[in-house]
This record gives sequence, C-alpha cells and structure tokens, in this order.
Amino acid sequence: MSVKIVHQHDGLIMSTIGTSQESSDRDVIREIALKNKTCGVDIQHIGDAAWGVLPPTETIFELSKTIRGLNHTISRMARSINR
Repeated sequence: MSVKIVHQHDGLIMSTIGTSQESSDRDVIREIALKNKTCGVDIQHIGDAAWGVLPPTETIFELSKTIRGLNHTISRMARSINR
C-alpha cells in the first residue's frame, strides 16, 4: 500500500538489509531480494558487515543476480571502472 502511494507521488522506495541479515547465507539474501522486488521496492541497500557466513561481495552479487538477473549483473560489473 505505501509503495503504491509513494509511486503515485513520483517517489522511490528504498529497503535496507541490516546487520542481522546481511551476513545470512545466499538463500536468505535471495528471499529478501525477491520479496522486496515483488513489493515494488526501487532501491535495495545492503550493509557491509557481512563477515559471518559470506563476504560482502558474495551477498551483493547474490542480491544483484536476484534483482537484475545474471546477464545484467555481469554486464554492469564488466563496465565498472572500479573492477
């Protein structure tokens, strides 16, 4: 409901994955990403303290693959000046 209202007013919705979830395994990150995408979230923030189960690059990669797909994720990585 709130996503729809914000979008009607040309706003963007951002959700965040906090410290207790950002160190979760890939399945949890994938599930969070899919649920947020289904709800209409425009921007997904993931923290950088994920040294428990997966390193931050692994969780960011999983989040990106889930939201954008593998081809788009790899394409964006290849175009990055920070690689």
